[in-house]
Amino acid sequence: MRTPLAGAIAQIQRLKQETQEAPVMARAAAIEETLKRLTRLSERLLQLARAEGGKLRADQPGDLRPVARLLVDDLGRAAPGRLLLSLPEGPVLSTLDPDAFGIVLRNLIDNALRHGTPGAPVQVILTEGAELSVANPGPVVAPEVLARLTDRFARASSGDGSGLGLAIVAAIAGRIGGGLTLASPRPGLADGFEARITLSG
Repeated sequence: MRTPLAGAIAQIQRLKQETQEAPVMARAAAIEETLKRLTRLSERLLQLARAEGGKLRADQPGDLRPVARLLVDDLGRAAPGRLLLSLPEGPVLSTLDPDAFGIVLRNLIDNALRHGTPGAPVQVILTEGAELSVANPGPVVAPEVLARLTDRFARASSGDGSGLGLAIVAAIAGRIGGGLTLASPRPGLADGFEARITLSG
Protein backbone atom coordinates (compact mmCIF):
# COMPACT_ATOMS: atom_id res chain seq x y z
CA MET A 1 0.00 0.00 0.00
CA ARG A 2 2.87 2.38 0.72
CA THR A 3 4.26 2.15 -2.84
CA PRO A 4 1.05 3.24 -4.63
CA LEU A 5 0.61 6.08 -2.15
CA ALA A 6 4.20 7.22 -2.67
CA GLY A 7 3.63 7.11 -6.43
CA ALA A 8 0.47 9.18 -6.14
CA ILE A 9 2.24 11.78 -3.97
CA ALA A 10 5.04 12.03 -6.53
CA GLN A 11 2.49 12.62 -9.32
CA ILE A 12 0.73 15.35 -7.32
CA GLN A 13 4.06 17.05 -6.58
CA ARG A 14 4.90 16.97 -10.28
CA LEU A 15 1.52 18.49 -11.11
CA LYS A 16 2.21 21.34 -8.64
CA GLN A 17 5.50 22.03 -10.40
CA GLU A 18 3.91 22.06 -13.85
CA THR A 19 0.96 24.37 -13.20
CA GLN A 20 0.72 28.07 -12.40
CA GLU A 21 -3.04 28.12 -11.88
CA ALA A 22 -3.90 28.98 -8.28
CA PRO A 23 -7.07 26.81 -8.03
CA VAL A 24 -5.19 23.78 -9.38
CA MET A 25 -2.30 24.43 -7.00
CA ALA A 26 -4.67 24.65 -4.03
CA ARG A 27 -6.49 21.45 -4.96
CA ALA A 28 -3.22 19.62 -5.58
CA ALA A 29 -1.91 20.72 -2.16
CA ALA A 30 -5.07 19.44 -0.47
CA ILE A 31 -4.82 16.10 -2.28
CA GLU A 32 -1.13 15.81 -1.34
CA GLU A 33 -1.92 16.39 2.35
CA THR A 34 -4.68 13.76 2.25
CA LEU A 35 -2.33 11.24 0.64
CA LYS A 36 0.32 11.95 3.27
CA ARG A 37 -2.24 11.35 6.04
CA LEU A 38 -3.19 8.05 4.39
CA THR A 39 0.51 7.13 4.21
CA ARG A 40 0.96 7.79 7.93
CA LEU A 41 -2.17 5.79 8.73
CA SER A 42 -1.06 2.83 6.59
CA GLU A 43 2.34 2.89 8.32
CA ARG A 44 0.65 2.81 11.74
CA LEU A 45 -1.61 -0.07 10.69
CA LEU A 46 1.42 -2.05 9.52
CA GLN A 47 3.11 -1.34 12.85
CA LEU A 48 -0.01 -2.49 14.71
CA ALA A 49 -0.04 -5.74 12.75
CA ARG A 50 3.64 -6.24 13.63
CA ALA A 51 2.95 -5.44 17.28
CA GLU A 52 0.13 -7.97 17.47
CA GLY A 53 1.58 -10.81 15.43
CA GLY A 54 5.22 -10.29 14.45
CA LYS A 55 8.40 -11.45 16.10
CA LEU A 56 9.33 -9.07 18.90
CA ARG A 57 12.31 -10.82 20.49
CA ALA A 58 15.82 -11.25 19.10
CA ASP A 59 17.82 -14.44 19.64
CA GLN A 60 20.51 -12.61 21.64
CA PRO A 61 20.40 -9.49 23.86
CA GLY A 62 21.54 -6.29 22.19
CA ASP A 63 22.35 -2.75 23.29
CA LEU A 64 19.39 -0.42 22.75
CA ARG A 65 21.44 2.79 22.97
CA PRO A 66 22.57 2.97 19.30
CA VAL A 67 18.96 2.60 18.12
CA ALA A 68 17.84 5.34 20.52
CA ARG A 69 20.58 7.71 19.33
CA LEU A 70 19.85 7.05 15.66
CA LEU A 71 16.11 7.53 16.03
CA VAL A 72 16.36 10.66 18.17
CA ASP A 73 18.82 12.18 15.68
CA ASP A 74 16.44 11.36 12.83
CA LEU A 75 13.31 12.74 14.49
CA GLY A 76 15.23 15.71 15.85
CA ARG A 77 15.82 17.06 12.35
CA ALA A 78 12.14 17.98 12.14
CA ALA A 79 12.11 19.36 15.70
CA PRO A 80 15.51 21.04 16.24
CA GLY A 81 16.54 21.30 19.88
CA ARG A 82 13.37 19.74 21.24
CA LEU A 83 14.48 16.14 21.89
CA LEU A 84 16.62 15.71 24.99
CA LEU A 85 18.06 12.19 25.15
CA SER A 86 19.52 10.76 28.35
CA LEU A 87 21.41 7.45 28.18
CA PRO A 88 23.53 5.57 30.71
CA GLU A 89 27.25 5.10 30.14
CA GLY A 90 26.94 1.32 30.11
CA PRO A 91 25.00 -0.82 27.62
CA VAL A 92 21.23 -1.19 27.86
CA LEU A 93 20.76 -4.88 27.11
CA SER A 94 17.47 -6.33 25.95
CA THR A 95 16.25 -9.14 23.69
CA LEU A 96 13.61 -6.78 22.29
CA ASP A 97 13.99 -6.72 18.52
CA PRO A 98 15.66 -3.43 17.46
CA ASP A 99 12.90 -2.71 14.94
CA ALA A 100 10.25 -3.24 17.63
CA PHE A 101 12.14 -0.90 19.95
CA GLY A 102 12.26 1.65 17.14
CA ILE A 103 8.49 1.37 16.69
CA VAL A 104 7.95 1.96 20.43
CA LEU A 105 10.32 4.92 20.63
CA ARG A 106 9.14 6.56 17.41
CA ASN A 107 5.49 6.39 18.44
CA LEU A 108 6.13 7.75 21.94
CA ILE A 109 8.25 10.64 20.62
CA ASP A 110 5.78 11.42 17.83
CA ASN A 111 2.97 11.47 20.39
CA ALA A 112 4.93 13.84 22.66
CA LEU A 113 5.86 16.21 19.83
CA ARG A 114 2.35 16.22 18.39
CA HIS A 115 0.35 16.70 21.60
CA GLY A 116 2.78 18.49 23.95
CA THR A 117 3.26 22.22 24.31
CA PRO A 118 4.42 23.54 20.90
CA GLY A 119 8.16 24.16 20.85
CA ALA A 120 8.68 22.70 24.34
CA PRO A 121 11.38 20.06 24.97
CA VAL A 122 10.63 16.36 25.07
CA GLN A 123 12.66 14.34 27.59
CA VAL A 124 13.65 10.84 26.43
CA ILE A 125 15.30 8.71 29.12
CA LEU A 126 16.58 5.15 28.73
CA THR A 127 17.94 3.60 31.91
CA GLU A 128 20.52 0.85 32.36
CA GLY A 129 17.68 -1.42 33.47
CA ALA A 130 15.99 -0.95 30.05
CA GLU A 131 13.21 1.30 31.28
CA LEU A 132 12.19 3.93 28.73
CA SER A 133 10.34 7.12 29.56
CA VAL A 134 9.21 9.88 27.22
CA ALA A 135 7.80 13.01 28.87
CA ASN A 136 6.65 16.41 27.67
CA PRO A 137 5.12 19.60 29.07
CA GLY A 138 1.52 20.24 28.11
CA PRO A 139 -2.06 20.33 29.34
CA VAL A 140 -3.06 17.78 31.96
CA VAL A 141 -5.00 14.86 30.46
CA ALA A 142 -8.19 14.08 32.38
CA PRO A 143 -8.14 10.67 34.16
CA GLU A 144 -11.07 9.30 32.13
CA VAL A 145 -9.29 10.23 28.88
CA LEU A 146 -5.94 8.90 30.12
CA ALA A 147 -7.57 5.54 30.88
CA ARG A 148 -8.57 5.00 27.25
CA LEU A 149 -5.54 6.42 25.42
CA THR A 150 -4.24 2.93 24.58
CA ASP A 151 -7.51 2.11 22.79
CA ARG A 152 -7.34 2.18 19.02
CA PHE A 153 -8.13 5.57 17.48
CA ALA A 154 -8.36 7.25 20.92
CA ARG A 155 -6.93 10.77 21.19
CA ALA A 156 -6.33 13.14 24.06
CA SER A 157 -6.88 16.17 21.83
CA SER A 158 -7.98 17.10 18.36
CA GLY A 159 -5.29 16.92 15.72
CA ASP A 160 -4.10 15.02 12.68
CA GLY A 161 -2.77 12.00 14.56
CA SER A 162 -4.03 8.51 13.77
CA GLY A 163 -4.95 7.62 17.35
CA LEU A 164 -2.93 4.41 16.99
CA GLY A 165 0.49 5.31 18.42
CA LEU A 166 -0.14 4.43 22.06
CA ALA A 167 -2.25 1.41 21.06
CA ILE A 168 0.78 0.07 19.15
CA VAL A 169 3.09 0.67 22.12
CA ALA A 170 0.60 -0.99 24.48
CA ALA A 171 0.33 -4.02 22.20
CA ILE A 172 4.11 -4.45 22.15
CA ALA A 173 4.33 -3.92 25.91
CA GLY A 174 1.68 -6.57 26.49
CA ARG A 175 3.39 -9.16 24.30
CA ILE A 176 6.85 -8.69 25.83
CA GLY A 177 5.56 -8.59 29.39
CA GLY A 178 6.68 -5.00 29.91
CA GLY A 179 4.37 -2.64 31.73
CA LEU A 180 3.25 0.56 30.01
CA THR A 181 2.38 3.37 32.43
CA LEU A 182 0.82 6.65 31.36
CA ALA A 183 0.81 9.60 33.75
CA SER A 184 -0.61 13.12 33.53
CA PRO A 185 0.54 15.37 35.03
CA ARG A 186 4.15 14.19 34.94
CA PRO A 187 5.26 12.66 38.25
CA GLY A 188 6.29 15.43 40.63
CA LEU A 189 5.16 18.21 38.29
CA ALA A 190 1.98 20.18 37.73
CA ASP A 191 1.46 19.55 34.02
CA GLY A 192 2.45 17.42 31.07
CA PHE A 193 2.39 13.77 30.11
CA GLU A 194 4.73 10.83 30.61
CA ALA A 195 4.79 7.36 29.07
CA ARG A 196 6.99 4.74 30.74
CA ILE A 197 7.67 1.20 29.53
CA THR A 198 9.95 -1.62 30.68
CA LEU A 199 11.91 -3.23 27.81
CA SER A 200 14.13 -5.67 29.72
CA GLY A 201 14.11 -9.42 29.18
